[in-house]
Amino acid sequence: MSNTVKSIPLPVSDVDVQPFSTQDEWLPAQGFVGIQGMPGTAKGCRLRLEKLAGLKPAIKRKRTGHKGYEYHVSAATMSLKTESEHGKDVFTFLSEDDEQLNLWVPLLKTMSPQSRKVLLQQALALLAQDLSNTPDSQA
Repeated sequence: MSNTVKSIPLPVSDVDVQPFSTQDEWLPAQGFVGIQGMPGTAKGCRLRLEKLAGLKPAIKRKRTGHKGYEYHVSAATMSLKTESEHGKDVFTFLSEDDEQLNLWVPLLKTMSPQSRKVLLQQALALLAQDLSNTPDSQA
């Protein structure tokens, strides 16, 4: 087996991976072995691809007729560091100065989606009530 690097034409820009038409744009994890920037083993490629798929689920799909998954070739050009910076949670952009708000962030992250929805509905109702009691609306 030679140690040559596979050459696959890949998009240079950050591509939104949605509906793809051709089958050769999708590879199993073993297909990424030897591509520049990817690990040298199938297991290493699979682990990196799983991390990337956690950040961009559209690059992963179930293989038809086989076990396992396949990944879009654009995953070979993605960097975990870059992708994780793009995929930062909304909560990380909050101001560090607002201590009360920063106390709520961990709580919101641990709440179930249903509990979070109820809490946000209550907050919106209070906000609407406060806005209706402003001096501008009473004039």
